[in-house]
Amino acid sequence: MQKKQHYKVEVTGTGKTKEQAVASALGKIQKKVTEQLKGMIIRIEPLHVEIVEAIEKEEIERFLLLFFPRKKSTFTVTMHVEVQVTILQLEEIHFTKHKK
Repeated sequence: MQKKQHYKVEVTGTGKTKEQAVASALGKIQKKVTEQLKGMIIRIEPLHVEIVEAIEKEEIERFLLLFFPRKKSTFTVTMHVEVQVTILQLEEIHFTKHKK
């Protein structure tokens, strides 16, 4: 009735802080897994996370090109995540018919 499978997905996330970038990437795991699988997914459990690339992009922003310079950082993280997916196999469920 239930089937467990292992998958490896690559996700990328961006954010204003390191935490937001990692959270953005981890939030995309479910979407990537559901694109690859057909069926009712019960559980997605990350087993191993490998950081492929982590970039901090820093820009200096100015008002009217001269005034009030400030630093603005953007973080980007790309990671490979190995997940264990538990799938409910709907084909194995036998429904009984009741007529009224």
